[in-house]
Amino acid sequence: MTDDWDRVDTGAPDSDLMARVRTVAEDYEPLVTSTEFDDLLNPEVVHLHLDDGIEAESGRFDVTWTTKGYYRYHYTEGDDFNYRYDCHPRIELPDTHFHEPPHAAHDDAVPSCIEVQTVRLVTLAVLQLWRDTVETSDLRQLQQPNPP
Repeated sequence: MTDDWDRVDTGAPDSDLMARVRTVAEDYEPLVTSTEFDDLLNPEVVHLHLDDGIEAESGRFDVTWTTKGYYRYHYTEGDDFNYRYDCHPRIELPDTHFHEPPHAAHDDAVPSCIEVQTVRLVTLAVLQLWRDTVETSDLRQLQQPNPP
């Protein structure tokens, strides 16, 4: 999962913003079965475990927000199915971009349909796009022309 994220100054992980992501996910999405930080003292990622998946029986979002307001919502069902919504500087794309499934590779990035910027609204949009895709089995729902 190489990307420009590691090549530019995105700021340090912000545990307060990631705690907001966790709260929104727990409050809004009933299929979030558990949440956890990767490290309690110096968290870099909050994991949102889901009791359903797009191509598997379950999935997980690994989410990072930074002190500079950049984010990464990486969805995974293991090695075979991944995608992610990012917001960080990228030379050939808008700051907000989407890495398409199944690999979420650097070269699979396209402009994101998510236009909102607050932690709450981005989290709600990401979860709604995921849910729409789970319910319809249509990967086009991950990049809707009129996002939630």
